[in-house]
Amino acid sequence: MGIAVDGVTGYGRAVMRGAMRYANLQRRWIIHEQMKWTAGSISQWPRCEAAIVAGIGDDAAEAVRRRCKHMVLCSGDGDAQVTPVVCLDDYNAGETAAQHLLECQLENFGYLGRVDKSVSKLREAGFINTLTKQGFKCDTAPVDWSQVPDNAKLRIKLSNWLRDLPKPVGIMAIDDSAAHFLAGVCLKQNLHVPEQIAIIGVNNDDLSCESAWPPLSSVEGDFSRMGYAAASLLERMLAGETLRGEDRLIRLPPLGVVKRMSTDILAVNDPYVADALQFIRAHACDPCTVPDVLDHVPVNRRWLERQFIQKLARSPHDEIIRVRMQTAKRLLLQLELTLPDVAYRCGFTAVSTFGQTFRKVFGITPGDFRRTSLRFKK
Repeated sequence: MGIAVDGVTGYGRAVMRGAMRYANLQRRWIIHEQMKWTAGSISQWPRCEAAIVAGIGDDAAEAVRRRCKHMVLCSGDGDAQVTPVVCLDDYNAGETAAQHLLECQLENFGYLGRVDKSVSKLREAGFINTLTKQGFKCDTAPVDWSQVPDNAKLRIKLSNWLRDLPKPVGIMAIDDSAAHFLAGVCLKQNLHVPEQIAIIGVNNDDLSCESAWPPLSSVEGDFSRMGYAAASLLERMLAGETLRGEDRLIRLPPLGVVKRMSTDILAVNDPYVADALQFIRAHACDPCTVPDVLDHVPVNRRWLERQFIQKLARSPHDEIIRVRMQTAKRLLLQLELTLPDVAYRCGFTAVSTFGQTFRKVFGITPGDFRRTSLRFKK
């Protein structure tokens, strides 16, 4: 059996992980693995009984299909009448993203996608239809995301679209790569994320999401399920079973939203409150204090605290602590960091103070949180 995936993305690696998990249960498959494609590697693909393909492009996928008896394609753009398909329920992914942004109390929305992909069209449809049911409209970007990175005119067009959208606005991007690029454009244009523009992607590729500023919220697909299901289908086909029509297309629902700072907002339309929130997001772990915020925003403390309570139901000080603690939760999942490392990076000079604050906010010690979270992830 062969497994051909795009090993650069979290999506491809997850599909590989799920397929290998199933294969290891069988203990009888001989696996040919291909994590990265080059022009020459297509012609070198061996002839085999079956293959799982994910994220390698249409031409490469067709080359693999010609060299094996059975193939399952892990892509929502696949044709299940030609090749069995296991994919994310893309319409549901759009619904999930819309619901998350609605919970942020946003009233303005946008979508950045691709015109040539059914995956994008389904995600956009799920997104827009969910908003429409709640009485809201969505402004679709006037550019095709796939053409933007290499086209200066389209980048300007995208920037102008972002600038002209009513604020605050929540934008769904077709995937995490598009969301990452969108966050970069916002940074260059001095558009605050999430205070002015909240961004959510799809796939929850941790490297892409965590390397953006601010870190990106994303719809979680857990694509290891896709690889596992694809391998299960292949075993049935190898056993001589003819798949029924409904078995040739399997859509797996997303698991929900992994919330990060890019949508960590309750929509506010006051520019001073938005500036204060942006400053706190950027400097809470320096650490900063409420007087530091007031040095940045030209308002008095009583006014700022009153506005925070009215709009966010928490004080500026509470917001500083909240951002530091959310950062702590993210850092605690990085095993290479010790508890003193995490405390220092969150602006605490003493581990004991960090531990007391963390337990007060979450009702659990940092060490117990780390152990519980890692055990859950396994």
